[in-house]
Amino acid sequence: MTVTGCSTGQAHGSGIVVAPDLVLTAAHVVKGAKTIDVTNGARDAAGAIVAFDPDMDLAYVHLDTSLGAPSAISDGRVSRGARGIAYVFRDGHPTTIPITVRRPVNIRTEDIYIKGETNRPGYELDADIRSGDSGGPVVVDGEVVGVLWARSNTHDGRAYAIDPVLAGDRVRSQLSSGTIDSAIDLARCN
Repeated sequence: MTVTGCSTGQAHGSGIVVAPDLVLTAAHVVKGAKTIDVTNGARDAAGAIVAFDPDMDLAYVHLDTSLGAPSAISDGRVSRGARGIAYVFRDGHPTTIPITVRRPVNIRTEDIYIKGETNRPGYELDADIRSGDSGGPVVVDGEVVGVLWARSNTHDGRAYAIDPVLAGDRVRSQLSSGTIDSAIDLARCN
């Protein structure tokens, strides 16, 4: 996913197709977006934000064309030691990264604008995550259990993912109503 808007250049992130024309990603990847270009292999689509939660750091992007078969989102928590794969887009190619769930966590952190505190349900992972991997899906037993959010600043090979079910009430409500909360400014960068 390539986003133009907030930065002087482009921002990059990953996401997962959850419906033929819908991608789930981290909100910080698409904040302030003027344009969103999504690539899946050799196929490209333009996107527009249709659901956005700066506290839980989740967003849905509607595509102007289908980019592939959707992935299932798990409706259950994953236990310690579960192994899986994170899918990210690096250097112009889809890449898989092995992950191990260290533990389910409630991540006490700031919103994506670093202005207020929030608690995000998610997972602490053993995973080699880099800048630009945010928004990538964490898949265990064939189902999406998390959305990559950040890597640890203090522990090499440690990362965090947001649970899209437990943290997704606001974005699901926006999707079903077809309206993003009026208090959310999609053009906001900071």
